[in-house]
Formats: sequence, structure tokens, C-alpha cells
Amino acid sequence: MTEYTEIKSCRVSKEKDLVSILDIGNQNLTGVFPRPDQEVGIGPLNLVWSPSSCLVQLKHTYEPTEMYGDNYGYLSSLNNSMVQHLNQKATYLKNLVDLQDGDVVVDIGSNDCTFLKAFPTYTKRIGIDPTIKKFVDYYPKEIYCAADFFSKESYRKIETEKNAKLVTSISCFYDLDDPVSFVNDIYEILSDDGLWHFEQAYLPSTLRSTSYDTVCHEHIEYYSMLSVQNIFKLTGMKIVDVTLNDINGGSFAITACKDTNTSIKINHPVINWLIEEEYKMGLHTTKPYFEFAHKTYEHRDSLINLIRSLRADGKTIYGYGASTKGNVLLQWCGFTSDDIIAIGEVNSNKFGCVTPGTNIPIISEQEVKNQNPDYMIVLPWHFKNGIIQREIEYMKSGGKFIFPLPNIQII
Repeated sequence: MTEYTEIKSCRVSKEKDLVSILDIGNQNLTGVFPRPDQEVGIGPLNLVWSPSSCLVQLKHTYEPTEMYGDNYGYLSSLNNSMVQHLNQKATYLKNLVDLQDGDVVVDIGSNDCTFLKAFPTYTKRIGIDPTIKKFVDYYPKEIYCAADFFSKESYRKIETEKNAKLVTSISCFYDLDDPVSFVNDIYEILSDDGLWHFEQAYLPSTLRSTSYDTVCHEHIEYYSMLSVQNIFKLTGMKIVDVTLNDINGGSFAITACKDTNTSIKINHPVINWLIEEEYKMGLHTTKPYFEFAHKTYEHRDSLINLIRSLRADGKTIYGYGASTKGNVLLQWCGFTSDDIIAIGEVNSNKFGCVTPGTNIPIISEQEVKNQNPDYMIVLPWHFKNGIIQREIEYMKSGGKFIFPLPNIQII
């Protein structure tokens, strides 16, 4: 049985001012890839918004050990676009931070160590991630790692004396039941001249692209600059820079430091501009959230109509890429193997598994291509450009891709 609790107040402001935005129903845990005979926990995916903090968040909190156990399947190293992105980010941070011999670099949510490997070997590199127990073989012996959720205590088990010169957390800040405590712990382990760099989905991008597949059991918060600033007001941290990118359908990367750190020049023009844009978008009101909910229902109906019309016409449809986001979309639309025959995947750990809730078989990508399907629906749609370049032969042979979001496209 899935363990979860329903919140009664905002996770940041603690105010009982929550406004319901979107309910995409009870779904099996979206980050799990079970075997056909394996039961998967189930729970509601409801979004709420707090006007006091401007934070969009899940109404329920799930037991993290259920989501980050043996069936957790994401590996950064299998996605060339992500590897390139992380390597570029590491280069940027190495130029920004004057890393000296013995300085501590910590990656929270280090996954398969792809990011940490890009930092200098003369630093002390530390990875903290509960999935390390599964992915430990990806870690070189000279990199310290803890198969644990981050806290100042888990850090001190590895490094008892020095504070970190650089802390990174890529796509994990939105997985927290208590983001304020998390930031307080970052503050405690960060050196006075250190930097924290974190990246996650950007709420305005999610709203504009109707990316409801971002709403999953793992992702508890959906951040904007406004909500991050409200967290920082409580924690003694400040934003020094922010950048936007197209990763995962639209993300923002924030560089932050302690309030007392005056060694870093703050990029006021960009920070202020982005906050102004959020106000123009109405993120401090309910309007954009209700519009997002309406578009989510419209999109589901349109995609169901397309897939089932093609199947009724005798066309074969397979999935391309088994992903957490894809699991959200598949369950929201109610697709089964009658609609999408199987899903091709490159991660061999997922072969022989099925999608949670919809029970669509996951097979190798090559097996799917051997079937010469008429259509493949791309579940990691946000890597569209790379996929098109990679699969030019499939398209030359007459195969077509369906990209479900941000707008349904057939290419």
C-alpha cells in the first residue's frame, strides 16, 4: 500500500491558503518501472497553489523510499543531450568558482555520477543520492558517495571538517517535502564564499507548454522566481544569477550564495526582468493556473482521439522512450497495449518491465524498429531535435513520430 499524507498548509509559508488547481486522478507511482507481476503503489496527483508563497505544489506527500527504490530507472548517462548539458554546466561552474586543491564539491541527487565526473580530480567530490545503492558501480573509487537523502547530517558523515565550496542539485529541489529545511541545511554545509547551483523545471515554461506530464509523485514543488525568493527570505540565502534553458521542456538554473557573501556580483538586470515577467504572467493570481488546467483536459481529449483513430485505421503505434513523464501521460490518457503496442527503450534495466498502471510492455528500441511501426509516440518529447537527428533513417523509411507536447505534432 502506498504511503502518503495530505498537506493542510503550504510547505513554505505554513499558511492554510491552498487553492486547488488541477486533479489528474489516482495514478500508479510514475517513477517506477515494475515487472508484469509486480504490484505498484497508487495515489492522487492533485496540484494546489499558495498565494502567500506563490508556490505550486502537490497536495500529497509520498514516502520517498517507495519512489527511489530498486525500480527507479533514470540514468543521466544514457541521454546524450543531458550528458552534454551537464558537461557544459560543469565547465561554467568551474570558471565561476575558483576551485582549489582539496575544495569540496557536493552533488545532491548525483544519480549515476555523470555530473560529478566532470569536476576536477584535485577536489574532494561527494555524491549524495538514495539511488547510489543501485548505481554505485558508476562511481569511480576516488569519488565519495552516500546512498542517502541529503541533510547536513548525511554530509557530515563523509566530510567532518570542511564546508563545501560548491553544492549542486540538478532536478531534485522539487522533490522535497520541506524545501525550507533543505535550504537551511545547504546553508549549514556551504562555505562562506561558496556557491549553490540548482536547476529544475521552470513553472512558467510548464504552464506555457501545457506540460502536465511534469506533474508526478516525485515532483512535489513547481517553482518560479517568486516562490524561490520567498524561500530564500526564510533561509539567509540570496540569488546571484539565473539562466533559462530547454532541458526537460523548460528549466531554470539558479546560482545562489549566503546573504553575507559579497564576493559575487549579483545579476540584477536578469533577475529583476524575470520577476517582472512572472508578474505580467499573473503568477501571483489564479488565472494562469486555471487556464493550464483547462488546456490539460483539452490536450488529453485530442491525443486520445488521434491515437485511437489511427489504431481504428489499422496503423501500428509503438512508444519511444520509457520515462516518468511518459507514465504520467499514459495514465492520464488511459492508454494500454491496445493503443500503444509496446515501448522501445535503450536502458536495458527496463527491458521486460511494464509501464505502471497501463501495463504496456517495455522492450529494446531495436525490437521496436524491427517491427517497422507506422508511428512512434515520443514520450521524452522535450528531446525532439536530438531524436529527429538520430532517427532520420526511420523517417526516411516512411515511419512517423508523434510528439505529444507542447502541441501535438506528427513528423
